[in-house]
Amino acid sequence: MAETIADTRRLITKPQNLNDAYGPPSNFLEIDVANPQTVGVGRGRFTTYEIRVKVVVPPLPGKAFFRQLPFRGDDGIFDESFIEERKQGLEQFINKVAGHPLAQNERCLHMFLQDEVIDKSYTPSKIRHA
Repeated sequence: MAETIADTRRLITKPQNLNDAYGPPSNFLEIDVANPQTVGVGRGRFTTYEIRVKVVVPPLPGKAFFRQLPFRGDDGIFDESFIEERKQGLEQFINKVAGHPLAQNERCLHMFLQDEVIDKSYTPSKIRHA
């Protein structure tokens, strides 16, 4: 049996231009530095901090709970205009995620968007054997 190793390297990124380097920052990361604690005395003294990093992900399109209720007098979640509205919301969400600078070069995102069959055993950053 042939040994299979998953290619989990990041994709090649585009070079950064001056507008990217010196433009206003994008708020894709929220970083909190809190809880300073000074440890030790004299020259061996140092301060530790609690650092929390949160990746900002766009919200999913809203739920359609009320469209699923019976006796509405329309097609509910199967109504053509509702399907089109949901399609546009999903398209906007996927475009935001795919354009996120921390996600756009991840191989697993490209696999999800491009592969016809999803490899359910794929684990990012892990080496697998067949």
